[in-house]
Amino acid sequence: DSDLSHATMVRPVQTLAAATAAVAAFSSFASSFVVPAPTRASFAVTTSRSAPPSSLSLSSSTSLRMSDEFFQETPEMTKERITTLVEEYPVLLFMKGSKIFPQCGFSNTAVQILQSFNIDFHTVDVLSDEAIRQGVKDFSQWPTIPQLYVAGEFIGGSDIMIEMYQNGELGEMIE
Repeated sequence: DSDLSHATMVRPVQTLAAATAAVAAFSSFASSFVVPAPTRASFAVTTSRSAPPSSLSLSSSTSLRMSDEFFQETPEMTKERITTLVEEYPVLLFMKGSKIFPQCGFSNTAVQILQSFNIDFHTVDVLSDEAIRQGVKDFSQWPTIPQLYVAGEFIGGSDIMIEMYQNGELGEMIE
């Protein structure tokens, strides 16, 4: 009976000692690696299903994010990115969130209006890119999001979209 108790007591102590030794060995091994700090800007770009055939991603919105703590995008660079998007997509909505998951009621309303026309339209999630979020307000001289562009022309936000939808102007412009 005492042999069984002794064996039961020794095994956890041996297991704990082995685990402690393994952790120490791994820590020593892991500390021998040095991960260099990033030295260049990294870019994350995704495009929508309505993008040109060369597109590799099937997400429902565009996120053009420059993510490097050492890289600071200038307002001119942001304006250039916005201009490229406005020129590239016939119907473009800068919004909070995506078509599938709008992150505010106004963006949801804008998406619902555009979807009612059964057309392809492209979205840009401003929540994923602070430079675009502020830059699009400066670009349009309009203080709120969402913002709709049709054929390169700024139309307005959700209130204007609702008004133009109700009086038929938006349908004429889009279709």
